[in-house]
Amino acid sequence: MSLANKDNTLVIVPIYNAKRHLKQLFKEIIAQIPINQIVAIDDGSTDGSYELCQSLGINCIRFDANKGKGVALKAGFKYGIDNKFEYAFTLDSDLQHSPKSIPRFFRKQNYVLADLIIGKRDFVIKKMPFMRILSNTITSKIVSLFSGQRIYDSQCGYRLYRLDKLRNIHVEEDRYQFETAIILEMSKQLSKIDYVRIETIYSDEKSYIKSLRDIKNFIKVILKYI
Repeated sequence: MSLANKDNTLVIVPIYNAKRHLKQLFKEIIAQIPINQIVAIDDGSTDGSYELCQSLGINCIRFDANKGKGVALKAGFKYGIDNKFEYAFTLDSDLQHSPKSIPRFFRKQNYVLADLIIGKRDFVIKKMPFMRILSNTITSKIVSLFSGQRIYDSQCGYRLYRLDKLRNIHVEEDRYQFETAIILEMSKQLSKIDYVRIETIYSDEKSYIKSLRDIKNFIKVILKYI
């Protein structure tokens, strides 16, 4: 298995009504990774996101209805494995994950030989909403306990995966809890998980994680997969 680099890595971008960000996002990604190594997964957008991806020359898989981030990521991973990529980045489509950090993920993976690198944001109120800090702190501590590895930011979707490690993993979760469950499933395979610091960016984008209700949902998922 090769080290992660810009030639053997796919970039997966799940999209749901993110049209206003896509031109800038893909411009920044293409500065790091060739355009033919990007796949967008349009998860039932109604704002013209799919049509914009087409106009930009971005390969895009389209769902007719919203199925959830987990389903979108599964489709992206399948595309990467089917097309013989060795690694895959996952980035959210709202510009809260800066593509400028891509080289940092590569350097860390090459140094520690990890199977999964997760972005680590700063959990401080001036940079992140309090309820997101609370939710992430609780779930990260529980995931760390049961995975046997220190997980600093379990809800961060900015990640670099070794795709070979995902071939035999089955995660039922279809929405945001997928990203927590897959950490636990990879840990069962003795996958090495590490982190890299990334910029903490929050805009006025609507969050689809609903604070206290989702803390309970995350904990239910953790208990299901341990």
